[in-house]
Amino acid sequence: MFNTLENTLKDLGATRVKSIKSDECTILIAEFQDEIYLISVTKGHLTDKFVSKVVPSSKVYSWSCTEIEYSPYGLYALADSVEELSSKIT
Repeated sequence: MFNTLENTLKDLGATRVKSIKSDECTILIAEFQDEIYLISVTKGHLTDKFVSKVVPSSKVYSWSCTEIEYSPYGLYALADSVEELSSKIT
């Protein structure tokens, strides 16, 4: 489902991209030369919108959906599709 987003991250220079699916969200781990970024992606329950947050891994204590969501660091992106989300994250 997130192949488009994974390919976009690789096009931006990520050397490795891995996704971890949990009950709460899907976390994409993108390793760049100088930093590892965590991207949590959740699909809304009341709407079909995607809610995503991008945060450097050095700014969270654990790589969990809750930790990423409540971290004061990072940026949110809202989108109607994975393709739109991919363009907003870049």
